[in-house]
Amino acid sequence: MSSSRSFVPKPKTFLPPCAQLTDFCSAQIGSAPCQKAKEIINALNNQHIQPPTIDEAWGEQAFNEFIYLADPGKHFFTSEDLASLNAYKANLTDLQNSNCSLVYKTSALLKKKLAEATLLIERYLKSSPDYSERGFFEFENKRTSPFASAQADLDFKWKASLKLKILFWMRRNSADELSKLNPQQFKKLEALGREAIKLNEQGRIARQLNPTGGFEKVIETFFLKAVARSFDPHTEYFTTSQNDDFNSSLSSEGLSFGVELDEDNFGQIKISGLVPGGPAWSSNELNQGDILIAVKWSSEETTDIMQYDLEELERELGSSNKIEVALTVKKANNQIKTILLTKEKVQLDKNLIKSYLLKGEKTIGYIYLPGFYLEFEDQSNKGCADDIARELVKLKKEKIDGLILDLRFNGGGSLLEALALAGIFIDAGPLALIQETGQPTVTLKDINRGTIYDGPLLIMVNGLSASASELVSAVLQDLNRAIVVGKPTYGKATGQVIMPIDKNSVGLTGFLKVTKDKIYRVTGKSLQRKGVVPDIVLPDLFSSFIERERDFGNSLSADSVIKKVYYTPLVPLPIMELRTNSEKRQLLSSEFSRMDKAEKIFSRSIPLDLKGFDQSNNLLDSLFKNKDHPTMDRSVYKVQLNQFDNPLLSIDNHEKEVREEVLEEIKASPYIEEAYKIILDYILFLKSKQK
Repeated sequence: MSSSRSFVPKPKTFLPPCAQLTDFCSAQIGSAPCQKAKEIINALNNQHIQPPTIDEAWGEQAFNEFIYLADPGKHFFTSEDLASLNAYKANLTDLQNSNCSLVYKTSALLKKKLAEATLLIERYLKSSPDYSERGFFEFENKRTSPFASAQADLDFKWKASLKLKILFWMRRNSADELSKLNPQQFKKLEALGREAIKLNEQGRIARQLNPTGGFEKVIETFFLKAVARSFDPHTEYFTTSQNDDFNSSLSSEGLSFGVELDEDNFGQIKISGLVPGGPAWSSNELNQGDILIAVKWSSEETTDIMQYDLEELERELGSSNKIEVALTVKKANNQIKTILLTKEKVQLDKNLIKSYLLKGEKTIGYIYLPGFYLEFEDQSNKGCADDIARELVKLKKEKIDGLILDLRFNGGGSLLEALALAGIFIDAGPLALIQETGQPTVTLKDINRGTIYDGPLLIMVNGLSASASELVSAVLQDLNRAIVVGKPTYGKATGQVIMPIDKNSVGLTGFLKVTKDKIYRVTGKSLQRKGVVPDIVLPDLFSSFIERERDFGNSLSADSVIKKVYYTPLVPLPIMELRTNSEKRQLLSSEFSRMDKAEKIFSRSIPLDLKGFDQSNNLLDSLFKNKDHPTMDRSVYKVQLNQFDNPLLSIDNHEKEVREEVLEEIKASPYIEEAYKIILDYILFLKSKQK
């Protein structure tokens, strides 16, 4: 399948508008989605940097996006189902006549398919699958892989998926290999596994059928989102609560229950930490290690926790729609307690910036920046650039010889914060070029003369480093100010603004995130769809699974601008020499070798017979759980806190636990170790040039 997800034939017939189909259609959906979609299109045509023509190709893109939002995992629709929607797809270009038949038909069809999936799960998990039967679970790209051609093919995929989940559940809950269990042990464990997976899968489908706000309303929201996303992958329609969630993700503070979750070795969801001062901490009823049994949202029925997986529960706990929750937990003494929590504003650990010292042959500072946050609602609060500057002052007092700035997994955020951060490392001058809707290209400059840190600098990136993190990496690479290490970045060189829906709107509420800017490197070239190519490449276990900008069929193309920009790069860095040394080390590294083998295993199918499944898991265990390889105590350097943060840990146990966990992660990372060795090589090179 192509990246545009074009998976149905062209329409041959036209059906009447939604309002003419049935009384139900008119009552539940009517022409409202079309009216709202027209308002979105009109607003985007005025604001978007490069709006598409509303034609058949646009309709195909909007249709594909709508189906993707309705069934992102391709768990419910088949190609035959989509063919039945084909004629309605043509009506997308007829929104002027309020033709919303596609929305109604998709809503009715998805509801039917969800109910069928519930019955299939019930039927299939009534008895044990044949675990001696050879078979494989095939990993697929959720965007580009084809839908199952017919219901029989979809049923087959469901059965393979359920069987694999049972096997993984049993593996987690067994002290031995599954193929080595005696028949009675296996029978008992397998029955528990089937019941656990049934509860989890049917619980997820039940929540899809009965979402907050109603099923039809959710489908309408999918439709409006699809219309917005058809302009480009980053243009978005937000409901009010989704806008709150988005702003919270770019903030160092937010409303939270103050509870952190994890899974134990048996797949049970447990409390792994409490945020000091947060609602859970203040309750004096919850403790680290408590096992979750049930959850109840404010006006809903209590839900067995087995109906959730960890990721889904964390997502719901973080949603701005969820203000109150009752958590039922089992304490260490087996006592069962239910605690009611109400969200309050707390510090979000995931966005806090802390610095560390790598003490070895040289002392290197290390800072991980998870995102370019800014307090949109409180401009008196400083953003991430100020926080980085504060940490750099601490590190400079430790007399660091170099700095590693880790931008891996940094999905971007505030453009202003990205420019401010880049300016910390250069004296003054141009940083990037920007073209806004209907405006000429202008130069973005560092207006603050002077630097906070001018020593050796290395930036770590990967395929999930995007947007603002790419801008920082690109300008410091172009100015020969930093060595960029890792994998090519995501490839997003566009900027968005969020604007409220016009108050004169007829029935449409919420916000639009609109692509209004194209951003260019200081050279005039774009990193759009290409990303920042690192000076030195490191292997990446999950690189082949990462979705990038180029994978979206409607992402804006890369172009260049011609504009006189006066900038003076520093002396070229010794990239070739540093790269050669790094490549030699990588070839000799047992850990990078293990990652290469593991990546090959992950890219293959997983066997679904007991013996094959055990062999596949044992191979992965041998790669990641081998106690002989030096992951936790590197001789190259010791990881330490800076002297200013150390005293605080004696009075803040939560902060101490968080910091100790991060210290262990840094110690165990072969990527950070190789980055350390690269910057050591660079320091030695500079020293040799001074002689």
